[in-house]
Parts: sequence; structure tokens; C-alpha cells
Amino acid sequence: MWGYVALYVLFAAGVYWLDRSIHRPLFVKTQNRHFRWKLNFSVKNWGVDEYLAALVTTCAIVLQVMMMFHWLGSTVDKSLAKWLFALLSLGSIVLAVRLLRLVERYSRHKGWLTVLAALLTVAAGLVANAQADAFILGQTRIDPGQFPGAQKTLTFIYLVYIWYLATSLLLPMLMFIGALVFGMTAPTFRQPMRRNRATAICWNLFVPNSAWRRRQWLHVSCVMGVIYTAVILLAFSEVVNSKLRWISHESLVYASFHLGPEDCAMTGLPVGTRLSLLPRGGVVVARPVEHGYSYKEQTCSLQSLEQLEKTRGQQVKDARASDATFD
Repeated sequence: MWGYVALYVLFAAGVYWLDRSIHRPLFVKTQNRHFRWKLNFSVKNWGVDEYLAALVTTCAIVLQVMMMFHWLGSTVDKSLAKWLFALLSLGSIVLAVRLLRLVERYSRHKGWLTVLAALLTVAAGLVANAQADAFILGQTRIDPGQFPGAQKTLTFIYLVYIWYLATSLLLPMLMFIGALVFGMTAPTFRQPMRRNRATAICWNLFVPNSAWRRRQWLHVSCVMGVIYTAVILLAFSEVVNSKLRWISHESLVYASFHLGPEDCAMTGLPVGTRLSLLPRGGVVVARPVEHGYSYKEQTCSLQSLEQLEKTRGQQVKDARASDATFD
């Protein structure tokens, strides 16, 4: 009950603020006898930027309403919230790129930016390689060089993770700073008038037109979307951190543990156990545990293909003999 009351109050306050700020009637009469009034608003002259700003603003308003209902104890659709977050982030990034003219700026400075990106990638690759070796050595207590496939796979995963962290921290910060530096939040007419002594006395006589308000709306929507994007990326980084250890374990086992317990005639091991053959004849056994695997080096008597097929055939016969379904 109180949630709907608060929503109505917020809606009424928004309509009142909009009516007082646009300096024109919010509704106008029409010639249609069924709909006597219509909203005094037109999208005929809208371009890509305006539609992106409308998308960002709509997603932000809907998310605010959903968060308000969630705080009041109501159930919200999490899948819808995820899609709204994704649309808001994508729309705000595209809008910031267009308003800040980042494509043109990159074209003018692409030489040194390419070199800088290459150097950063090499540095991130070295860090990722060290992290991959540290994880393999810390979990298996064996030289990481014994697992070349896992080394490459984990290095790639850590490289992507490093770039994600850097992007989630730096991209929104740079866009927000750029929005402030390039005047996206400052009026485009009043500031030059204030700095000019000849016209400073008349700056308060300036009446904003529709084009000026539209430009300000684009800038405010962009800054709001960038802030939302920063919060979303930082919040999602916590989820990525919690899943990184599990992903690393699964990638290590998938990339280098290609044998099953039957290949070494081992019994009594839990389901999902995998083995990795070492050059000196032993194996590393990966047993599934909570949030990953436990690793232990053991001896192995590697079975031939004939022995393996014979063992599997005997297991099938034993299973059929113990199955009383058709008795």
C-alpha cells in the first residue's frame, strides 16, 4: 500500500517539476473528440543521440522504481532488472562515445594509443602468466610446466579478468571526467556570458529554448548513465571475483586432466574425478570438492586399450547382472 502511495507522490512531483521547468503548457488541446488533450511533446526532430538518452533515462527511472519496491519488501523481476541494467550501460557508453567524439579523437591520436595499448597488453600478459603459474603451483604442488594446456588457458582467463577490472574501474571514471572537462554538465550559453564583462550583466535575462534544453538533457542523461554503468561494473566485479576460483579449477581440470580413474585401474573415487599423466609415470588425481577440486600425486599403472575395454565390458556385465528391473 505504502509503495503505491510513494510511487504516486513521486509521479506527481515529477509532473509538477516538469510543468514548472519547461516554460510551456505540458498538455495542449487537440481536434480529436475522443482525446481532447495530448502531451505537448514531439519526437519528429529526434536523432540517434536523443533516442539513446531516452533509453538511458527510461531504464534509470524504471530501475529506481523497482529498487524502491524492493526496499519496501515487494518482489521484483530480477531478469528484467538485468536486461534494464544491460540496456542502460550499453546506451550510456554509446551516448558518451558520440557526445565526447571519442572516435574522432582516437583517429587523431591512434598512433601512440595503439602503442600504449600494446604495452599494456604485454604487461597484463606477464601478470596473467604469473598468476596462472601461482595458482597451478599452489593447488597441485607440482611444476606448472607439467600442465602446458592449463598454463595457456589460465593465462588467457586471467588476462581477460585483468582487462575487465581495468575497464570497470577506469572507463567510467574517464568518461565522467571527460563529461566534466568538455562541458557536458555546464550550460553552453551562460558560462561564456558570465566570462564576458560586456554581457555578464544580462546573463540572467537568457531564456533557454527547446534546443538548449534538449542539449542539456542529453548531457545529464549521459552523466547519469555513466554513473550507473560504473556502479553496475563495480558490483558485477564482486560476482566475478567470487566465481574466479571456481572457473580456474574447472579450466585447470578441463585443459590438463584427460584421464579417468579406470585408465589407472583406480576404484572407490568420487564421481567426476579426473587424472593428469606426469612425464615420469605418475598421475595427479583431481577429486571434486566444494568450490573446486583437491589435487594429489599418486602412482599409476596405465592400462592398455585392450585392458580398458575388457574392464568396461566386465563392468557392464556386472551392472546387468545386478539389475533386477526385468526379473
